[in-house]
Amino acid sequence: MHVPTLIAALACCAIPSSAAPSSNGHVLHEKRDGTPHLWQKRDRATPSQVLPIRIGLRQRNLENAEKYVFDVADPDSPNFGKHWSAEKVANTFAPSPESKDAVVNWLEDAGINRNRISLSKGHNWVQFDGTVKEAETLFATEYWHYQHVEDGGLRLAVDAYSLPKHVQKHVDFVMPTVQLDGLKPVANTNHGRENLARIPQGASLGSLPCGQLITVECLRKLYKFPEGKTADASNKIGIAEWADYLYEPDLPIYFKNFTKPEIPADTKPEFVAIDGGLTANLTTISQGSGVEAALDVQAAYAIVHPQQVRYYQVGDGINVDSVGTFNIFLDALDESYCTYEGGDQPYVDPAYPDPNDNELGYQGPLQCGGAPKSNVISVSYGQIEGALPEFYQVRQCHEWMKLGLQGVSVIYASGDSGVANRYNAGYPNSCLNADNLFVDNNGTRYSPSFPVNCPYITAVGATTLLGNDTDSGERAVSVPGSGPANAYYSGGGFSNIFAVPSYQASAVKKFMKNHAPNYGPNVYNDTGKARGFPDVAAIGLNVATIWNGTTMGVGGTSASAPIFAGIVNLLNEERIAIGKGPIGFLNPTLYKHPQAFNDITIGDNPGCGTGGFNATPGWDPVTGLGTPNYEKLLPIFLRLP
Repeated sequence: MHVPTLIAALACCAIPSSAAPSSNGHVLHEKRDGTPHLWQKRDRATPSQVLPIRIGLRQRNLENAEKYVFDVADPDSPNFGKHWSAEKVANTFAPSPESKDAVVNWLEDAGINRNRISLSKGHNWVQFDGTVKEAETLFATEYWHYQHVEDGGLRLAVDAYSLPKHVQKHVDFVMPTVQLDGLKPVANTNHGRENLARIPQGASLGSLPCGQLITVECLRKLYKFPEGKTADASNKIGIAEWADYLYEPDLPIYFKNFTKPEIPADTKPEFVAIDGGLTANLTTISQGSGVEAALDVQAAYAIVHPQQVRYYQVGDGINVDSVGTFNIFLDALDESYCTYEGGDQPYVDPAYPDPNDNELGYQGPLQCGGAPKSNVISVSYGQIEGALPEFYQVRQCHEWMKLGLQGVSVIYASGDSGVANRYNAGYPNSCLNADNLFVDNNGTRYSPSFPVNCPYITAVGATTLLGNDTDSGERAVSVPGSGPANAYYSGGGFSNIFAVPSYQASAVKKFMKNHAPNYGPNVYNDTGKARGFPDVAAIGLNVATIWNGTTMGVGGTSASAPIFAGIVNLLNEERIAIGKGPIGFLNPTLYKHPQAFNDITIGDNPGCGTGGFNATPGWDPVTGLGTPNYEKLLPIFLRLP
């Protein structure tokens, strides 16, 4: 399949406020470690050059985030299921007036006239146009020109910047500073055309054994879930796609050959275009785009129908200045992210209307709210933790937390590179520099994925059958391929940014005590205090898919995520039928009921010159708690309020 080009930015490390102050009272806020990947430092910026300076204000009450989420998501809480409204979320976390005043007063004291300073709509950003000289004085830094080694593009950036100690506690980050590039989400469909098992003669339910082609009948036997019977209007499963487009003429073929009961041929998902999201056409098909979208939508439909699919097509796929991460999707779901918090960053997130010379680029405004929220959202894309600023990841993680507060289950594929990572299809795996944790093609340290490193997301790893039928059981997926660019292993590991959440602490402790490999702290975060992923797993190899009229078996944690999400959607349907609400954030309940999963104890996820981690009894960073058993999960979730 065609996976969008991805250029990695260098990881930036947030420095705690306890960093030693400089002689002028500033303390280090963010810095870049090592040499920027694909960028060369050229010359100092001209002092008189004008910059659009944006200072992101820190939100209130983030120290209570886990407590708030647990209050509505912990099965032992009397408030389980009492999800928050969007208005309550926005008001609870909006930056305080004190933060706004502290930053504005500092700027005025430094000589920036008040009439030059403005506030964003929700008072979440303080912004003004200033010269390089002013910015260097304010942030105790130096601005340099950086040139991209492949396309020659130039960026203004700094290696590090500081803030006055009394101001730092009010600020998340400043733009433009350490950021160089954006990242486009990369599909976790197993890489390279050689891993797509084409079936030229076609296939249908039961025509091939499950060990050769996974259909919904195989999944029902494995995970013991029933055919869908009802479809509450509020319970549409959400599937989000970036630069990969659903070719709807494939759906009737899939429905006829691979669904039971057969889904009517005219069934189509609800299409939600975000910032110029497009439908597929013969041009996108000729470019190889669409396998990811076909896999996600078809796998979900086969499980949940007559429940419906809501299909989010995110971005115009053309804006190349800032190809973006997941923030524009969050903007569309949650107005407060735009008007209260301001999650987007230049050079990391797209600007709309498209500022480039792109005739076909989306010329409308950035969508701020208005997109409907699904109870379950499945995303089969990921990025590299070591290639995005820490503050950026933390800020976005808090937004996933807010969706959990509102009753949304956010489910992500854990990645297809084992303990390593990669920029794009056809690229070899990359790891991290052992000393400074930046992306390094010659690195030897494990490279965790983003945003599955966020503790408010349910990360799904991949399994495959041990034999030719479902009775043979499952193991962690293992496809060495013809070389590093085509190898496929279940993504897993431990974050270098996020701490282990309380719901996972016991499981991680047991793994570290009984099964953790003794590679040392320079290979992975072996403290036992880091967020581990994945949380769960599902089949992720040879899943029946129709693309451009061709039958194929497709793999990747891209398959695992919508399969698991579909099962959660069925559970929500059962809760709604008895007058209860959607489950929302899943993990606290899942970790309290490991017996509701098929424990996977065979396989590993090698990478970075090691054997990676092993699938072991209990939770492990290869297949998580294991694969779902619907018959055991259903009574657990029906008993909850």
